[in-house]
Amino acid sequence: MAKTSLISTIFYSALAGTLAALASVCAKLAVDSSTNVFYRFVCSLFVSDESWCTTDNEVYIKGDDSWIRFQTIFRVLRVSSFLCLFLCNALMWAFFTKALNVSSSSIQVTVINTATNFCLTAILGYLIFNEPLSLQWWFGASLIVVGTVLLNTEIQKIEEQNKKEKKKE
Repeated sequence: MAKTSLISTIFYSALAGTLAALASVCAKLAVDSSTNVFYRFVCSLFVSDESWCTTDNEVYIKGDDSWIRFQTIFRVLRVSSFLCLFLCNALMWAFFTKALNVSSSSIQVTVINTATNFCLTAILGYLIFNEPLSLQWWFGASLIVVGTVLLNTEIQKIEEQNKKEKKKE
């Protein structure tokens, strides 16, 4: 495999994995009620009047003006997250297909994509949703990354051997 092809394969595979991780974040934002704290933060970034994002002591009385504003903002953010989910998935499949086209090995593309997706999903979950990442998780993730590197190295060696054998024939 040419060096540019290898770089393209890694780039498109990692990009597809990144988009898959973003799609999972968007899915959680679209449907999980525990994401309200994140929505309050996002809302406060874009709305100058913070009373649109929260009220005193975050107490809402159903039917009053603050409840209606709160629900409107959060519905817009949830629908946007849902649309972002579809966009990320569509782009992920486009880049995954592109990676398959430039690579000589579908295993290489799949492994890089999966490792990127796995690691970024966990890191984004930690950063955005405060999900815990134990020492055991970090150990497992490092094994996945090492395995990815070893698999890619082995695939390259096999491809080089196959090229040498074809030249001899």
